[in-house]
Amino acid sequence: MQPIGNERQLIACIADRNKRGQAARKAGEPEVGIFFVYNGEVLTDSKPLCVTEPYGKFISADSEYDRYWKFGQRYDVVPHEIEYDEVPRGRVEYDIIEKKFCVYVDPCILNDRKALDEVEREFHLPSANTKEPERDPRYKCKKCGD
Repeated sequence: MQPIGNERQLIACIADRNKRGQAARKAGEPEVGIFFVYNGEVLTDSKPLCVTEPYGKFISADSEYDRYWKFGQRYDVVPHEIEYDEVPRGRVEYDIIEKKFCVYVDPCILNDRKALDEVEREFHLPSANTKEPERDPRYKCKKCGD
């Protein structure tokens, strides 16, 4: 069955966004999203800034930590016996007003220069327009304690 009317417009809109996102990734445009630092590796779920929507004064991806972690478990990238909130994590957002990228992290990551450098590379963050990483009180892995 062929899509009609609004369905056709929706499909065209999604296809256009996917093409813009692929082109932006190839060009190395900055991205926003979430990440984990597990066994010394940075695992990311991100989107190019140009295909995301603002929410308040920030632009961020619609990623969810638990869903991304379960996806990794399904494909044996991360262990099944560890929950997502037990692992150091963070997110990258774009502040529309300040025109700067913000990196929010678990305390363990603040002390891990290698991981922070990898986040900057993976998200293609411009150093001139990226704030220093900040601790986010919502993130506190098992290593950090209670």
